[in-house]
Amino acid sequence: MDKSPFEIYETPDGSARFYFSHSDEKFTTGILVLQPGAALPKHNRPHAIENDVQIGGKCLMTIFGENENNQEVELSAAEGVGIPKGQWHIHGNPYNEVSVTLFKLEGDILEVMRILREMNKKVESNLEKNTHFPTTP
Repeated sequence: MDKSPFEIYETPDGSARFYFSHSDEKFTTGILVLQPGAALPKHNRPHAIENDVQIGGKCLMTIFGENENNQEVELSAAEGVGIPKGQWHIHGNPYNEVSVTLFKLEGDILEVMRILREMNKKVESNLEKNTHFPTTP
């Protein structure tokens, strides 16, 4: 296999990398890798339910509720969280190790994918040489 089965994008500052394995109008799957100290901007998915499972390191999810009733959820390996359609949230990694989160979004995020592709740098990968996944101690 010469090409990665993932479509890979990295933020301009290199603090986050997205590995998309599938995306259509029904669902999107992939992996989010956040470097230590990194966080994605506050965002939501108006047309999709988001299911996240931590598979490496830890992350801190900030879930924004009504009337400033916000919730912080720390995810360690094998722990997960479900985020309803339209729920504003932040994926953060305030820790000293790389965070790796598996995600499945149930619903249409094709417009989000279009914007993500425009705003970030595509990363080419050759699986024979390097998977581009981070290593954690």
